[in-house]
Amino acid sequence: MNNERYFFDIERVNNVTTTAVTAVAAFSSPEKNSIMKVKADDGNTYEVVAWGDDNQLPYQLKEMVEKNSVLSQDKFFNVLTCYGRGLEYMDVATRGEKTPLPTSDKEVRRFFMRNNMKRFFAEQVTDLKYYFFCVCVVITNRERSEIVRLVHKDACHVRFQKPDEMGRSKHILFADWKDDDNPEHVEAIPLLDEYDPMGDLFARTGKEKDELGFFKKSPLSHTKFAIVCKIPTVGSSCYPIPYWSATLRDGWYDIYGLLTAAKKAKIKNGQNIRYHVEINTQFWENRARERGIPLNTEKFVAMKDEFITKLRDYLGGSNNSDKLLWSEFDALLDGKERHNIKVNVVDTSKAGNEYNDDVAEASNVLAYSDNVHPNLAGATPGKSQMNNSGSDKRELFTMKQALETLPHDMMMTVHNTVILFNDWQDKVYPDVPMIILTTLDKNTDAKQVTTNNGQKQDGDTDGNN
Repeated sequence: MNNERYFFDIERVNNVTTTAVTAVAAFSSPEKNSIMKVKADDGNTYEVVAWGDDNQLPYQLKEMVEKNSVLSQDKFFNVLTCYGRGLEYMDVATRGEKTPLPTSDKEVRRFFMRNNMKRFFAEQVTDLKYYFFCVCVVITNRERSEIVRLVHKDACHVRFQKPDEMGRSKHILFADWKDDDNPEHVEAIPLLDEYDPMGDLFARTGKEKDELGFFKKSPLSHTKFAIVCKIPTVGSSCYPIPYWSATLRDGWYDIYGLLTAAKKAKIKNGQNIRYHVEINTQFWENRARERGIPLNTEKFVAMKDEFITKLRDYLGGSNNSDKLLWSEFDALLDGKERHNIKVNVVDTSKAGNEYNDDVAEASNVLAYSDNVHPNLAGATPGKSQMNNSGSDKRELFTMKQALETLPHDMMMTVHNTVILFNDWQDKVYPDVPMIILTTLDKNTDAKQVTTNNGQKQDGDTDGNN
């Protein structure tokens, strides 16, 4: 492997008494230079493309997101908007109607429920938003005449076999690679062609003959096949480079970590001094005289220490907030007051506020990098920060939902393969109904629309929705 750095460091900022989360270089080297040999459970040894120079990149990406409150919430927001109303297998007979309906076919519904397709879809969406690809394993019956099971494979545990001369990986290797390049158990699963998984599966199972000769029939013992759904990115051969990861390289992720660390330190250090107590020197002389203690002796110093300790205990602590402190004072010849003891409260309410604008700016850039408008996800704090009108919020939400078409299309590859392989194409089609916010004059605040029924959301047919 080469010596370039892919991973992220957590650096301690000088002169700051708290940790700042920062990132350094990532995604800079061709994957062909990072190959390792791994023995799988099937007894074969595979050449595997490492994900990052140390094969730990997906885990480090995950950790970096978890340590940043803005990116973490943005990821969850993107998962929610992409999920919409969840995956449905819709009835073909109602496709042209204003309100298409989910299928009631018993065979299809049984498959849908037995595979917990709602959760399956949520898992696929989550990986797609983090890593720009997701992996599914289709399992056929023993006769290989029907797909009976869909299993999600966490993308962070997936590695690809070294591509052949045609640039195709023939297997995925699934294992817990966290801090371990030689896991005890490695599952090797045949990978269907990324561009034509349907044709590859039909040829492997003998359902159809491959006229072009690209695909070959697999042994009858093979009933599990992997399908990879990727969002296309520029210049990545195996593992996509997510567009949102640019914020880990351009410095804004580091800036946010430095600002939050500095603000925390400022608040913490500012609260160390809560009271400033002024004591008149004449007060000590009078107190010593009353007690018969000579000035500038050990007893005099001990008397002062004892008084200050009692005063500190009296003022400090949450149980002393409502206590009364009083002291005597006299007046000088010019009428000015002369206090024996004066307690000043140190104002710490504004400690760290000088960073607020910078933190808001960094939050906005992080949200922008993940294609989230701050006014929707709440990345910008403050009472008057970008408080858009209801109409603006509704349009922003509608635009966000419309942008989920691409990830939906990528993930539908699996479901279209299942429907075609199981010969359900005359019964159902896959769809992800979305939530569209409406105005109050519609007598409702939201409605469900489908983006795959050949109609506009209001029911007027033009084939564009």
